[in-house]
Amino acid sequence: MTVEDRLRATTEAVTLAMRPVRPLSLPPAGQPELRARHRRVRRLPGWLIPVTAAAAIIAVAATLVAVRNLSGPPAHHPVPRSTPTATSTASPSPSPAAIPRYYATLTPQAENPVRDVILADDRTGKKLATFTPPAGATFAGVAAAPDDRTFILDAMTFAKQHNPPPSSPPAHIWYVLRIAPGSSHPATLTRLPIAASMLTWEIVGLAISPDSRTLAILYQPEVVDVAYKTAPGPISLRTYSMATGRVLRTWTEPTVTPATTTTLFSDNTAGLTWLADGHTLAFVYPIAGATRAYRSLDVSAPGSNLVADSRAVFTLPAGNSPCLDQLITPDGKTVLCGTAGAPLNPCTSSTSQPEFDAYSIATGKLTAVLYRHQGGCPGGAFALVLWAGAGTTPIGLMETSKNDIQPFPSTANVVGLIGEGTLTPLRVAAPGTGYSQGTTAF
Repeated sequence: MTVEDRLRATTEAVTLAMRPVRPLSLPPAGQPELRARHRRVRRLPGWLIPVTAAAAIIAVAATLVAVRNLSGPPAHHPVPRSTPTATSTASPSPSPAAIPRYYATLTPQAENPVRDVILADDRTGKKLATFTPPAGATFAGVAAAPDDRTFILDAMTFAKQHNPPPSSPPAHIWYVLRIAPGSSHPATLTRLPIAASMLTWEIVGLAISPDSRTLAILYQPEVVDVAYKTAPGPISLRTYSMATGRVLRTWTEPTVTPATTTTLFSDNTAGLTWLADGHTLAFVYPIAGATRAYRSLDVSAPGSNLVADSRAVFTLPAGNSPCLDQLITPDGKTVLCGTAGAPLNPCTSSTSQPEFDAYSIATGKLTAVLYRHQGGCPGGAFALVLWAGAGTTPIGLMETSKNDIQPFPSTANVVGLIGEGTLTPLRVAAPGTGYSQGTTAF
């Protein structure tokens, strides 16, 4: 089955299962190619809202729910390494106290396209709150600040399926989520009044600065889905004030890149990351293609050219073991990659098992195979990097499919700390499909 066939089947399945959204209220605050990637469908090209409706003010509310245990993996689940790893030259692994305690995740992608956001504790498995999108929208992306208390939420509007698909693009509505664990109001959600039009944007990168004051968005305008045949705009990077939503800086590529992806993929396909120095952004460019590289950009330096004013620091591996999912560590020394199981013989040998790899930016070489999946995966498997701290102990998700039924295969997911040949689960529930950077944030 081709990628186009799977996307078409997904759209048809969602169309048959659409339900109304529960509207809640909150007082407003003052591609050269379409790659068959691991990211499951999370937005659908036929579910778009007219521009006139997108212009309306949409409010959202946080519905606090009773704290209860989330179902999840056991407290420890080490998995032996099948092959020795190279000696890592990266920084020491972070202590348990340095691992984020709170996370926000979109509910799994299913036949219903509407995705809520769950805020929870990865140490206790307790749910702090559930957030429901406004009517006519779904939550489409989330990013976390290093303070473990601040998140940005992206809600995307949609409308019912039409044949042919409507030409109206999605609109993005932004919210800031701040948490105060143990208080009488553990979660506060407010609208971020970003004034710039985003009616045609495909978001490919989201990141909050180390001081939680600046939001960075990497995007490409005029990209809805390849079915629309629209001429895409240039890939651009823009920074915003987290307090006011005001535009701070904009950088744009000099030559327009063909449509790199579609609205079906996650909000951080490019692995956009603020480095710990507070003034450097790292991102993958181009988003798709045979040769992709991490680039770094000093946002305090003059200039507005996304390519000329940034520099390539690491070329992502391709070939037989491509880096399909990646994050750079905040110290700028290591790139962490997740790979996919070989599609023809999934998980039948060490060469077809998905794994988490660490690469040195200084040398461009593989320094460690942090963890390799053990066991079978009849429908394939993917290693997804969800968080990268200092050193080489990322939080990752190993998704293994029990079958290859599309568009929503049956999966078994484990989220945990990756390193030293083990996957040590956190108390994170991740049922179903549709997880990746941009859909789960720590």
